[in-house]
Parts: sequence; structure tokens; C-alpha cells
Amino acid sequence: MRFNELYDVVDKKGNKIGVANWTKCHTKGLLHQCVHGILFRTDEKKEVLIKKRSYQMVQGPAVWEIAVAGHMLSGATPEEGIKKEFQEELFSGHKLPANFKIKMVGSYLNNDIPNNHELVYLFEIICPGPFLPDMEEVEGKPVFMEFKQVLKDIKVNPIKYAQYSINALSAYTSIQKL
Repeated sequence: MRFNELYDVVDKKGNKIGVANWTKCHTKGLLHQCVHGILFRTDEKKEVLIKKRSYQMVQGPAVWEIAVAGHMLSGATPEEGIKKEFQEELFSGHKLPANFKIKMVGSYLNNDIPNNHELVYLFEIICPGPFLPDMEEVEGKPVFMEFKQVLKDIKVNPIKYAQYSINALSAYTSIQKL
């Protein structure tokens, strides 16, 4: 995240009503757009990729999170936003592979921490890897885990996970009626 990046400020329907940087969005509680991507190894969707956030992260250091998430830059579409975050977070300094699929599954309002109000576009990503993560944002390598096991672990150990990831997985299971 870059504190000087500009984001579209939107209403609850996603209509642009202004532009603000990261600091203004997060200190004034302005509704802005984000993308979250839940990444599965195969179309069977049995294994989900999770990664541990770096200890250096401003928000939620050293907790587990879904594979892809980030703010949408001003003027970007959700599809552009998810591909940008996918490339930056899991293919740092490299091109995206040809063997992946991305599909938007829905949107929801996220308020995971005080003054953070997001309209989130939720995506399902299918990609077997291998991955080349941004090591400034991640502790160790991302890992595939059984999807059902991650959902169970979140219920038992929610403190181990980023709240936005818990919210994303909850929205995903609700949208997909799992």
C-alpha cells in the first residue's frame, strides 16, 4: 500500500462521488473500493491458498490472509484491480501465468477495522501456482490448505486471521451458498 495512492470514493452502489488518498479514506472513514480474491488450486475448489502477512505490515501484521486483496486505484475497474493485486502479491516482478481463471462472484460492504469502509468486489481465482510472492508483504511461502479446514480453523482461532479475510470467506460462502 502506498499512502499517496488515489482511490475513488463511492456510494454504496459504487457510484463515484470523489477521490481521496489512503490516509484520507482511512482517517475520515470514506467508502472506497477494494478487491478480494479467494484462490483455489483447481476447479474442484477443495484447496485454498493462504499466506501469512509480514510483521512489517501497517494493518494486521503476522496474521493469515486470503491470497489476494487490495485497494482499487482511481479509475480502475474491478477486473483491472484484481489482476493488478494478483500480479503484485503472487507474481512479484513477473508476468501473470497463462493458466489462471478469474471470475467475479459478488460484492459486499466491509468494515473490518475502525474508519475502514470498503465496497469490496469479490473474486474467485483458479491457479495451481507456483507463486513468486512479494516477500516484503509475506512471511514465508503461501500454502494451500483444505478449504473446509480453513473455515473450521477460523471459527476456532479467529485471532490467527486478518478480519478482512474472515469477512471475505464469509461473504464467499454466503454468495456460493456453501
